[in-house]
Amino acid sequence: MKKIFLLALSLLLLTGCATAKLKNGEESIVTFKEGGLSATDLYNVLKEKYGTEELITLIDTTLLAKKYEETDAEKEYIKDVIASIKEQWKDEFLSNIKAYYNVNSEKEFKEYIRLVYRRNQWEKDYAKSIVNENEINDYYEQTIIGDIEASHILIQVNKEEEEADALKKAKEVIEKLNKGESFEQLAKEYSSDSATASNGGVLPLFNDRSNYDKNFLDAAIKLENGKYSSSPVKSQFGYHIIYKKSQKDKPELKAVKDEIITKLADIKMEDSNFLRTAILALREEYKMNITDTELKSGYNEVYGE
Repeated sequence: MKKIFLLALSLLLLTGCATAKLKNGEESIVTFKEGGLSATDLYNVLKEKYGTEELITLIDTTLLAKKYEETDAEKEYIKDVIASIKEQWKDEFLSNIKAYYNVNSEKEFKEYIRLVYRRNQWEKDYAKSIVNENEINDYYEQTIIGDIEASHILIQVNKEEEEADALKKAKEVIEKLNKGESFEQLAKEYSSDSATASNGGVLPLFNDRSNYDKNFLDAAIKLENGKYSSSPVKSQFGYHIIYKKSQKDKPELKAVKDEIITKLADIKMEDSNFLRTAILALREEYKMNITDTELKSGYNEVYGE
């Protein structure tokens, strides 16, 4: 951040009119007995050393300020990040942000966090904006199901040689169910799923095929309401006994469209290059054109253009 202020300073110096002139007519920032240094001299040095990096930061800061006003969520995010890092680094906070983030004050650090926050916000918004109707319809037809209310007992397989034992135990649990023992109590006793075992194996409602193992989900869909698995269901985690309490009808598309768009956007953002794509799209939206040939060359090297 210090560098960007120096670069901005040099640009301001170029436009000053109250400083002494050198013999070549340029405005001075330093004079000697003979000659001196001009604002142009400083600008050229700073541009060569820091120009591309700081120009990109300045471009994105400017464009994202056009897109987003400061919100309570943004302020809270910045506040939480600062508090967390202060707690981690304590008395070394200032020295470490200087070393790791190249900023000279907490104020500059906040602006850096703001930029990261807004870049991420734009990435999400851009991802949603390019989701098309065909993608939405395909996802709805292939993935969305009616809400399923279910419980399970997981017998985890940790090693390949233990699979036979896990399968045997799962079958024993089913035999206990067949004899009338409580699904809830058996889940508390046998289930390896620590997140659900204590409440009798009850799972959160689910209505999206992408959230669960395919074998598990296929088995849950096929079960009748009020029934449990007659044989163990194999998944990537081990063997399940599933109890299906109920399943609602598939919701209409309009009721879940926003959720689908968010999910498809999340999938797009899994691509490690997507943030770069989104930022380039932002610059294109505002018809960015770098008029300085040297800075443009440096920019093209970074973005492969």
